[in-house]
Amino acid sequence: MNDRCFLQRLPWQVLLLAFAVLFLLRNMLTSLAGDDYSYAFIWDGEHWGNLMDGIGERQRVESIGDILTSQWSHYLTWGGRTPSMIIIQLFVWIGKGWFNIANTLVYVLLMLVLFWMAVGRIESPARHKGCLLWVLISMLLGVADYPSTMLWLTGASVYLWTALWQCLFLLPYVLRMRNGWNKEKRWLTYIMIPLGLLAGWSEEAGSLLTVLLTLAMLRTLRRQRRVEPWMRSGFAALVVGCLLLMLCPGSFHRLWLMEELAPEYSIPIEMLWSPQMFWNHFTSAFLPIIAMESFLLVPVIVVEMRRRRTKAEMSCGGDEIFFIRCFTAAGLIVPVVMMLSPEYPIRTGFHSTVFLTVASATAVHTLVASRPRRPSPWLVAGGAILAVYCLLVVAGSLYIEQSIFRQNQQRMSLVEQHRGEELIVVPALRIPHRLDRFLGPHSITDMHLIYGADLEWKPTDNRSLMFARYHGLKAIRTDREVDWKKWGE
Repeated sequence: MNDRCFLQRLPWQVLLLAFAVLFLLRNMLTSLAGDDYSYAFIWDGEHWGNLMDGIGERQRVESIGDILTSQWSHYLTWGGRTPSMIIIQLFVWIGKGWFNIANTLVYVLLMLVLFWMAVGRIESPARHKGCLLWVLISMLLGVADYPSTMLWLTGASVYLWTALWQCLFLLPYVLRMRNGWNKEKRWLTYIMIPLGLLAGWSEEAGSLLTVLLTLAMLRTLRRQRRVEPWMRSGFAALVVGCLLLMLCPGSFHRLWLMEELAPEYSIPIEMLWSPQMFWNHFTSAFLPIIAMESFLLVPVIVVEMRRRRTKAEMSCGGDEIFFIRCFTAAGLIVPVVMMLSPEYPIRTGFHSTVFLTVASATAVHTLVASRPRRPSPWLVAGGAILAVYCLLVVAGSLYIEQSIFRQNQQRMSLVEQHRGEELIVVPALRIPHRLDRFLGPHSITDMHLIYGADLEWKPTDNRSLMFARYHGLKAIRTDREVDWKKWGE
């Protein structure tokens, strides 16, 4: 990572702006889909909620009061990710355009927070543009399901937004451990309580690992007698938020509903925690997540090897090594913990990528600080290959996403032409030239279309039903029937 030539001449604002504009464009090309339509209505927990097939009429969300009423019912009958659900229902109500802007701002802030955690202080990236670039590339290439966790309204609210809350919460602890940060910070006591509550009341795997990371840093700081009141209050709020998430009564009710009313979507009871379930989780989610993230481990391994050979040449203290190891362990624990879950969608590896990005970017920052003045030919060649690969991923993703966006526009034109009919049949969405075989989960794949991004073959299935309710249609379906047994293998 050489920032003495092109990167040195390139302002860091331009670098960050380029990634932000690309992210905004991809947000604009991502239409409402799947659960977005279900959360446009007040959650009716007394009648199976809003995500089951064949449900009756639902009332649209039209006020903040409707959202609060909806989320009370949702918490008791479906799931505990209440802050994320409030965000989803708010933006589906006020409009997708507002979400595109807000989601881009969240993305930019998360990139900066990850950078600050990596360098150990809040400062301009002007002197560390290589580290900032590595953070941006890591989140572009390392996320195992980019569309579902970064662009889709429901998914981004659950994963991207919660990652920001967790990293914002961890940042003061990181600054305190890495550089002392010994100025008076009484005001942090009042900020860390709501921030800790949000970080804990977020997403299950990320919440648990945030608790463990905070404990690890508190343990180190306690040995050094550097624990302050805001650390205790923040950690207490974090634990409370985590308990509100984990002990949600709706989560247990949801398992029963899924087993009773939607068996094709869930694992049969006799398969739960069986060797077959673990094997399915391992091959369908664990391995793809680790494969996508594997390049993030390279700087970490290099730092460990160099530190053992030439400790004196590494500008890397004990706290920094401990920090890298903690976040590396957290990133690797997330996909392991998810092996115990009844459901293991690949998108649940998102927080693993976030934690590994922190560790990897910290390692890159350490290597850049101790590197020779001229980069090795191998490093230059590797950087060139990585740059070409990033360009191919971006170009291919944009091509797929604009194609799906255009197909959705054509679908809406067809819907308007046949609005009064009893049943509207529309062409199923298709990936152009089957590019998903090459790009994988960097962009939309056929699996995304089958499991949420497209409508369904039966008009009474949830996605088709809620789309029809949202747009005021009698019934709608696609012209493609899915063989669930084939796609579940």
